[in-house]
Amino acid sequence: MNNKAVIITGPIGSGKSTALSIIKELGYNTIDLDKLSGTILKSEESKEFCTENFPTSIVDNEISRKKIADIVFKNKSQLEKLENFLHPKIMNNLNEIINKNEGVTFVEVSAPKKIHKDFQTMIIWSPEEQRIKRLQTRGMELEDIKNRINSQPKDDWWFSIGNVIKNENLNNLKTDIIDFLNNLLK
Repeated sequence: MNNKAVIITGPIGSGKSTALSIIKELGYNTIDLDKLSGTILKSEESKEFCTENFPTSIVDNEISRKKIADIVFKNKSQLEKLENFLHPKIMNNLNEIINKNEGVTFVEVSAPKKIHKDFQTMIIWSPEEQRIKRLQTRGMELEDIKNRINSQPKDDWWFSIGNVIKNENLNNLKTDIIDFLNNLLK
């Protein structure tokens, strides 16, 4: 298990980005894997892949992340096709960053698949109803939210892959993260 990184993951709307912000405020290295994948999606290789496999995701000669999300979160085989293309590239870039950084790097991961087997994992979790409300306040449509939730594992899987921090209020989240970090870095 790689001790130079800790994965922060959990279901959509659970508070992963908030947790990552707290950890960054505390002075640790942080990476958002969605941003890293967004950078990879801007490459010519990705544009060629999407033109061939997801032609409706190309708008004005660029990949529309919204259009590609509409495709893959409604169809598991399309999601797998995209993941099989992106994940090796993401992992190569991530490993380069982790190896370059001093100390522990905390990595926000929306879809952990198998990465949780290689790194210690912090799961940020909150009840589905609370997550739906959070996502709606961000402007997401209920159908899109439901499609994304349905494409993710159920709660028992999340609880089985690492240390769970329940995010039901912001003050407790920060306290729980600090406790986790104190135990991790002993």
